[in-house]
Amino acid sequence: MTRLPLVALALAGFALPAVAQAPRQSSLANQILGTWEGPYQSESVPPGSLKLVVARGEQNSWKVTMEVLSDQPPPAGEVQNFTVTNDSVSWTQLIAEMECRSTATLVAGVLKGTAECWQGGAVAVTATFLLEKKAGS
Repeated sequence: MTRLPLVALALAGFALPAVAQAPRQSSLANQILGTWEGPYQSESVPPGSLKLVVARGEQNSWKVTMEVLSDQPPPAGEVQNFTVTNDSVSWTQLIAEMECRSTATLVAGVLKGTAECWQGGAVAVTATFLLEKKAGS
């Protein structure tokens, strides 16, 4: 009869890691909501800053906008493919006729990320950015 409690305890131990991982993902999804702003740096383009606004739309879908703030901001299309994983967020966006893919992780309350913009089948622009939450949840 002592085997049954040991088996139950062993099975409970296997279930705990899966349960412990779920809040981490939803935690990042909740933390990312709001308005984020901060500088970007690139060797290819003049300095400036970014403004990323992350909200929930209809049926709990992501509603995200991102704009480049500079002396001469390039035309930017809609944010597409916004994804939140366990420890990062990513999205794509057409900026100045280039397909740009951005990825960022939340480190000590700051979104630290990189962007690669492709044109003609090659990387034309790379940038790094640091965004701090200015408003939101």
